[in-house]
Amino acid sequence: MKHKLQNILGLSYQLAKTNFKLRNEGSYLGIFWYLLEPIVSFAVLLVVGGILAQNSIPYYPIYLFIGLIMFNFFTATTNYSAQTIINNGSFLKSIKINSEVFVISGVMQFLFSHSFEFVLVVALGIFLKMNILWFIFYPVVLFFFSLFIIGVSFMLSVFSVYVVDLKNVWAVFTRLLWFVTPIFYIIPTNSLVHTASMLNPMYHFINIARDLIIFHRIVEIRTFILALVSSILVFAIGLYVFEKNKSKLAERL
Repeated sequence: MKHKLQNILGLSYQLAKTNFKLRNEGSYLGIFWYLLEPIVSFAVLLVVGGILAQNSIPYYPIYLFIGLIMFNFFTATTNYSAQTIINNGSFLKSIKINSEVFVISGVMQFLFSHSFEFVLVVALGIFLKMNILWFIFYPVVLFFFSLFIIGVSFMLSVFSVYVVDLKNVWAVFTRLLWFVTPIFYIIPTNSLVHTASMLNPMYHFINIARDLIIFHRIVEIRTFILALVSSILVFAIGLYVFEKNKSKLAERL
């Protein structure tokens, strides 16, 4: 089991690194293209959302950027995973390979991009003269957030083989999720919307990162437990669904 896990992670890393390099091979701007979308989105939302919220939220640019890059990491990875088994169907049919590699490598690929985005957040924090020591807690949040994303990705990669339109349905769902997740605004406590947000795992992961980095406060025990349970439970369910169905995937393609 340990040897198999090492093989899966090793191959996933190599595949992710290769795809990461190939995405913009031959481009003059190279890695900048990975950062262009979040930078443009950040600039637009900073102007629009800042008019409404920057006076009530400390370090609003950091508040916005954290929410933006975390949500983008989730949507980019899961949208990719919804098609990863279908797009690699020829490999599954022709060679013997652990199909988990295609899902995990996709997550790693976007994790690389996310890492560069987070460097921009740190640079912005330095520019705003924040206490950047609190940024060191983010990798811990990112670890559990990544577990959650891997679990969702495993499920989507399987379900998309059985449901042709799942990619389109998921794209619509994530767009709706964007509006109900406080990316560029703040949800008042003790409100109906705040109560409903307790069911949104994205709300908890983003809030934990913001609480640590911006507000320098220990996470509420309820928020911590909900995020922890969400990450482990979703990962376990996703892995179970994938393992139960991976032998049938090639037949369905």
